[in-house]
Amino acid sequence: MVESMKLLDVLEANIDEIAGYWTADVKKNKRTVHYQQISDDKLVLQAIKFYSQLRNLLFAPNRLDKAQEFFMHYARTCYENGIPLHESIYALNMMRRHMWLYAEFQAIFINAIEHNQAIDSVMRIMLLIDYAVYEITLYYKDRIRLEAKQNS
Repeated sequence: MVESMKLLDVLEANIDEIAGYWTADVKKNKRTVHYQQISDDKLVLQAIKFYSQLRNLLFAPNRLDKAQEFFMHYARTCYENGIPLHESIYALNMMRRHMWLYAEFQAIFINAIEHNQAIDSVMRIMLLIDYAVYEITLYYKDRIRLEAKQNS
């Protein structure tokens, strides 16, 4: 697991900058149009929460419980802000992509070993995001079912 840390170290050292890039990108992306109505401050905070919790979500002994709790909160926040399910998932994927793009752009991973370590990090993060998609989808499904029941 130590080899997976460099990407997280880079992320944590540049969290505000990466969150800012993600915010600008998510607001102008044609696949995340509902994010245009949310203030930059709220979006930056959402990205910072994700990025700052990532190490804990990946390596805590109770990481599945932590991930479920975190992504249920993420789903609730998105849902209450009127973000459709597909956009909330796409925005999360954009957060993941921005970590990697930032590291690549900064030429952080100089040699093949560091590059392979970064790939290990990305693979762990992708697995976490797969789990997140499952949890977020369940949350939206439950909320939609509850609202339909209340409206009938």
